[in-house]
Amino acid sequence: MQFKLDENIPFSLKKIIETYDKQHQVESVFHENLAGINDQSLLEKCKEEERILITLDTDFDNPFLHPSSSCFGIIILRPPSQGKKTVNALFTNFISQYPIEEIIGKILIVHENSINVRAD
Repeated sequence: MQFKLDENIPFSLKKIIETYDKQHQVESVFHENLAGINDQSLLEKCKEEERILITLDTDFDNPFLHPSSSCFGIIILRPPSQGKKTVNALFTNFISQYPIEEIIGKILIVHENSINVRAD
Protein backbone atom coordinates (compact mmCIF):
# COMPACT_ATOMS: atom_id res chain seq x y z
CA MET A 1 0.00 0.00 0.00
CA GLN A 2 1.15 3.55 -0.69
CA PHE A 3 0.70 6.49 1.67
CA LYS A 4 1.30 10.22 1.60
CA LEU A 5 1.97 12.12 4.83
CA ASP A 6 0.39 15.54 4.99
CA GLU A 7 2.62 18.40 6.12
CA ASN A 8 1.18 18.26 9.65
CA ILE A 9 2.22 14.61 10.21
CA PRO A 10 5.62 13.86 11.76
CA PHE A 11 8.03 12.41 9.19
CA SER A 12 9.01 9.74 11.75
CA LEU A 13 5.71 8.03 10.90
CA LYS A 14 7.27 7.00 7.56
CA LYS A 15 9.66 4.61 9.28
CA ILE A 16 6.89 3.18 11.48
CA ILE A 17 4.70 2.42 8.46
CA GLU A 18 7.51 0.96 6.36
CA THR A 19 8.74 -1.15 9.29
CA TYR A 20 5.22 -2.47 9.90
CA ASP A 21 5.08 -3.85 6.36
CA LYS A 22 8.01 -3.73 3.95
CA GLN A 23 5.54 -3.48 1.04
CA HIS A 24 4.24 -0.11 2.24
CA GLN A 25 5.69 2.96 0.54
CA VAL A 26 5.44 6.38 2.11
CA GLU A 27 6.00 9.84 0.62
CA SER A 28 5.69 13.18 2.37
CA VAL A 29 4.08 16.38 1.13
CA PHE A 30 6.89 18.31 2.79
CA HIS A 31 9.70 16.28 1.19
CA GLU A 32 8.04 16.45 -2.24
CA ASN A 33 7.97 20.27 -2.00
CA LEU A 34 4.17 20.26 -1.97
CA ALA A 35 3.78 22.07 1.35
CA GLY A 36 1.00 24.63 1.09
CA ILE A 37 -0.76 22.85 -1.79
CA ASN A 38 -4.53 23.30 -1.60
CA ASP A 39 -6.57 20.38 -0.29
CA GLN A 40 -8.29 19.56 -3.59
CA SER A 41 -5.00 19.45 -5.50
CA LEU A 42 -3.50 17.24 -2.80
CA LEU A 43 -6.42 14.81 -3.02
CA GLU A 44 -6.15 14.72 -6.82
CA LYS A 45 -2.43 13.97 -6.56
CA CYS A 46 -3.03 11.21 -4.01
CA LYS A 47 -5.76 9.68 -6.18
CA GLU A 48 -3.55 9.85 -9.27
CA GLU A 49 -0.68 8.16 -7.37
CA GLU A 50 -3.05 5.72 -5.59
CA ARG A 51 -1.85 6.89 -2.18
CA ILE A 52 -3.79 7.05 1.06
CA LEU A 53 -3.45 10.48 2.66
CA ILE A 54 -2.61 10.57 6.37
CA THR A 55 -3.45 13.92 7.98
CA LEU A 56 -4.44 15.76 11.14
CA ASP A 57 -6.48 18.25 9.09
CA THR A 58 -10.17 18.00 9.99
CA ASP A 59 -11.14 19.92 6.81
CA PHE A 60 -10.88 16.59 4.98
CA ASP A 61 -13.85 15.35 7.04
CA ASN A 62 -16.22 17.73 5.27
CA PRO A 63 -18.34 15.60 2.86
CA PHE A 64 -19.40 18.66 0.86
CA LEU A 65 -15.82 19.74 0.15
CA HIS A 66 -14.28 16.28 0.02
CA PRO A 67 -16.67 13.43 -0.79
CA SER A 68 -15.12 9.99 -0.44
CA SER A 69 -15.35 9.60 -4.22
CA SER A 70 -12.81 12.44 -4.57
CA CYS A 71 -10.01 10.50 -2.92
CA PHE A 72 -8.10 7.23 -2.96
CA GLY A 73 -8.42 7.07 0.82
CA ILE A 74 -7.87 9.36 3.80
CA ILE A 75 -6.88 8.64 7.38
CA ILE A 76 -7.64 11.61 9.63
CA LEU A 77 -5.83 11.18 12.94
CA ARG A 78 -7.44 12.78 16.00
CA PRO A 79 -4.91 12.25 18.81
CA PRO A 80 -5.47 13.72 22.28
CA SER A 81 -2.44 15.96 21.60
CA GLN A 82 -0.46 16.64 18.43
CA GLY A 83 2.98 15.72 19.73
CA LYS A 84 5.08 13.39 17.59
CA LYS A 85 4.96 10.48 20.07
CA THR A 86 1.19 10.74 20.51
CA VAL A 87 0.51 10.88 16.75
CA ASN A 88 2.86 7.95 16.08
CA ALA A 89 1.32 5.89 18.90
CA LEU A 90 -2.21 6.54 17.63
CA PHE A 91 -1.28 5.42 14.11
CA THR A 92 0.62 2.37 15.38
CA ASN A 93 -2.44 1.30 17.36
CA PHE A 94 -4.68 1.93 14.34
CA ILE A 95 -2.55 0.01 11.82
CA SER A 96 -2.48 -3.03 14.10
CA GLN A 97 -6.30 -3.11 14.28
CA TYR A 98 -7.62 -2.07 10.89
CA PRO A 99 -7.19 -3.92 7.58
CA ILE A 100 -5.28 -1.43 5.43
CA GLU A 101 -6.79 -2.63 2.16
CA GLU A 102 -10.23 -1.62 3.47
CA ILE A 103 -9.23 2.06 3.54
CA ILE A 104 -9.31 2.44 -0.23
CA GLY A 105 -12.13 4.77 -1.23
CA LYS A 106 -12.97 5.62 2.38
CA ILE A 107 -12.36 8.42 4.82
CA LEU A 108 -11.50 7.23 8.32
CA ILE A 109 -11.39 9.34 11.45
CA VAL A 110 -9.11 7.67 13.97
CA HIS A 111 -9.52 8.57 17.63
CA GLU A 112 -7.72 7.10 20.61
CA ASN A 113 -10.54 4.62 21.32
CA SER A 114 -12.51 4.47 18.09
CA ILE A 115 -12.32 4.40 14.32
CA ASN A 116 -15.15 6.05 12.40
CA VAL A 117 -15.73 5.46 8.72
CA ARG A 118 -17.39 8.49 7.21
CA ALA A 119 -20.49 7.70 5.24
CA ASP A 120 -21.24 10.18 2.46
